[in-house]
Amino acid sequence: MKKALLAVLAALILAPAGLKAQKTDQAIAKIRKDYASANEMIKAVGDYYDGIFISSTTLNALEMWFPSGPHKSSTEIFYVLGNPEDWSEWSFDRNVFFVRSKWNIAPREYYCEFLFDPKTGNPEFYFYRVMGYDGKVYEYRYYWENGKLIRSICPPNPGDDILPDSDIPNPEGVYRKALSYKNSAEALSNY
Repeated sequence: MKKALLAVLAALILAPAGLKAQKTDQAIAKIRKDYASANEMIKAVGDYYDGIFISSTTLNALEMWFPSGPHKSSTEIFYVLGNPEDWSEWSFDRNVFFVRSKWNIAPREYYCEFLFDPKTGNPEFYFYRVMGYDGKVYEYRYYWENGKLIRSICPPNPGDDILPDSDIPNPEGVYRKALSYKNSAEALSNY
């Protein structure tokens, strides 16, 4: 009797955790599908994809940072013009779906991607790659659903002498940065 009672109690305690994990896995699968779709759309920049014209804006900067030397950055913002509820309704509204950026500081290279939910416009995925002082590449991935971080995939912290804390992305800061990219692109539509 005790064993049966313990089994029922364990099932009641563990069931919500299993359901939450299943819901998170479903959300991650949706985000991965959105990511694959966004990359297909990016291949069609300057042309139509599934009846929607895909546009992009690229921002490049070349600066001299003393004493580290030349600093180059390039940010590509991918978007569609129009109303996401009805793409036949054309407008100057920029609906950002993907941003990628790369830059360097001295010989160290950085790269990141932001994916936005096609329906809500909220950030849903972030990928970041950075080269540590040891020459190794470190990668970070953050997944959001409705503005809430649902999964992060990060390497162990190699130490401040290899990868300074300033090079390790903070999920809340990344989410705000994604929104600032999106808002900047949308501000370009103020003609």
